[in-house]
Amino acid sequence: MTSQLRVDKILPVDGTPTGGGGGIIQVVQTTKTDTFNTAATSFTDITGLSATITPKFSTSKILFQYCVSYSHRNCYAYFQLVRGSTPIFIADASSNRQRTTFGTWSNNDDGDYLTHLFSGLYLDSPATTSATTYKVQTFAQTSSSIWINRSKGDDDATYEPRQASNIILMEVSG
Repeated sequence: MTSQLRVDKILPVDGTPTGGGGGIIQVVQTTKTDTFNTAATSFTDITGLSATITPKFSTSKILFQYCVSYSHRNCYAYFQLVRGSTPIFIADASSNRQRTTFGTWSNNDDGDYLTHLFSGLYLDSPATTSATTYKVQTFAQTSSSIWINRSKGDDDATYEPRQASNIILMEVSG
């Protein structure tokens, strides 16, 4: 018979550090290995690139780690992080400027064979113990497309690999 030790919290010998928190309570990961493309002109979900976590404590923070492989050509490509239906980690409103987590331009000289990476970390405070879904959304501003996990050209050749994308959510004690 094997033994199991299950606890909600382990405190250091010297007690909780000033301000408390910082321990990882749980980790959830979603990996997207198939491809996706969209010609949407407003933010749309990247199919299969979302993850749901149910925080144990309403004081917990969620560390949202994201890594998205994409390609685009001759357009502005925009990305945003979303909790539920609420965009998070986006810029302040400023006149007609698009509010995003990340945006980039690609012209015709970039070719059909390049892929790019949109990745980073964001520490969110959802203040809930309900199941919470995090996702990445994208769109192309002009009448073009954005391709996920592949190049635009996607030739059946060794010089055009396919990639994978993922989301990792970590509940951090508050």
